[in-house]
Amino acid sequence: MKAFLFSDLHANFRQLDNIDKYLSTHKELELIIFAGDVINMGEPVGFVQKFIEVIKNTKINFVWVPGNNDFGRGYYKLDHEFKSLEGKVVNFGGRNFTGVGGSPASWSGQYAGESMIDRKSIADSIFVSHVPPPGLHNYQKNDCQSPIPKKKFSDSPIVHICGHIHNQWGCTYLGTTKIIKLAPADRGFYAILDLDTLAVEFKRFNN
Repeated sequence: MKAFLFSDLHANFRQLDNIDKYLSTHKELELIIFAGDVINMGEPVGFVQKFIEVIKNTKINFVWVPGNNDFGRGYYKLDHEFKSLEGKVVNFGGRNFTGVGGSPASWSGQYAGESMIDRKSIADSIFVSHVPPPGLHNYQKNDCQSPIPKKKFSDSPIVHICGHIHNQWGCTYLGTTKIIKLAPADRGFYAILDLDTLAVEFKRFNN
């Protein structure tokens, strides 16, 4: 099973069109994972509607968390169509998915997010957030292997998918958790995750 990963689209119609074309021609994909920032500062809501249409037309399962730019009417419109992962555990293909959205400042506010998550639910899940773990810089631009010896943190997910910081992307490990830091989709970047092996491939549209 393979998943299409992207983040930080920022109301880019050209890249949304690229995503639409890609998803409509790659039928092997079984899941779409979006790590937030579909729009800019809550606008334009019209882009959210176009985004919803693209995702619906794929007929592929979709999970997401909001970014720090996804608030107000745009957030509620998207959440109405596709309930976000915030504070939830969703099982797909035998794996649990959960997440938080927004930024650290918003987790205790509009989105609730972090306060709604049982930390035990994060353990051994595929965890999606907009903001990456702090202090990580050694991202590899290809798939990465777990370091030896492995150190497992309490309640750690097996994979953490994130975005937000545009100039840092790639793959690394935090203990035994595989961190997949996505480059911005508004520059044509995306990734493919094999849900069976957890191997990731980073890609970019040509135009």
